[in-house]
Amino acid sequence: MEALKQLENILLIISVLTIVVFVIIIVFYYYNSRKRSNNYLAKKQVELRYFIQKQVDYHGELIGYECLLRQHQADGTWKLPTGLETLPLQRVISLLEDTFKSLPEIPITLSINLEYEQIVSDEFDYFVRWAISNIEPMKLNVEYTTGRNNQNLHKRKFRRHIQNGRHYGMHFSIDNVGSKLTDLSRIEWMLPVTDTLKCSMRSFRKTDPSEWLDLNLQFWNRLTQERHINLVLTGIENAEDEALAKQLKIEIRQGYLFGHPIDPHHDRGEDNGTKKENEK
Repeated sequence: MEALKQLENILLIISVLTIVVFVIIIVFYYYNSRKRSNNYLAKKQVELRYFIQKQVDYHGELIGYECLLRQHQADGTWKLPTGLETLPLQRVISLLEDTFKSLPEIPITLSINLEYEQIVSDEFDYFVRWAISNIEPMKLNVEYTTGRNNQNLHKRKFRRHIQNGRHYGMHFSIDNVGSKLTDLSRIEWMLPVTDTLKCSMRSFRKTDPSEWLDLNLQFWNRLTQERHINLVLTGIENAEDEALAKQLKIEIRQGYLFGHPIDPHHDRGEDNGTKKENEK
């Protein structure tokens, strides 16, 4: 009887373990199925292309291009797609291969925007080495736009991947830093591995003279100088914006004043239907 009871207990344990494993397999399969179904930018039928926009120095000389991802719309225009975090690095590489062929072979900087999911991906190391080897004599600059809740980020892994990329010769930029104190708190943990900060004029234009900005351009200018980080002013649209950049001695500039995003696959110097709100 004792042996029979022990056998029953063993069979019960085996049954429970089998059920647990079965549930885990179902959950894992469901999660990956959902992930694949939501990963719509990986689908070939979604037509994507990288447009490029000029970056100039204080003399107006070309010093770099920024690659801006666009999705083809039913009306023929190209707009910034949603769900950028669903774009796998394999497709980024595929899209950039054609873009690289259209770029001049000169020693300027090529900036590529990546999402958090792409940077912490196990493929990031390969992507950096692939990009550097394929854009020579250009230099690679990876840009990251803030805005996520820091509590949900794997900061150590993120910084490690960026540091490894910098070891290969990559530069790292934080894009679209704004005028609120929260903008500073979001990026402080990244500053030790940051080469460039980018401020957009859109964040610092006042609609009301009495409007209060927690952080102004002079704050970011001072912070970057103290930490030996480059500062880029984007969204420059007119002579007034450029005069402010000159006053603050911000040397690197980008915006419609110097050129709209263009499709490098075409020789025409037009924006090919990209919308102004998507401009950097």
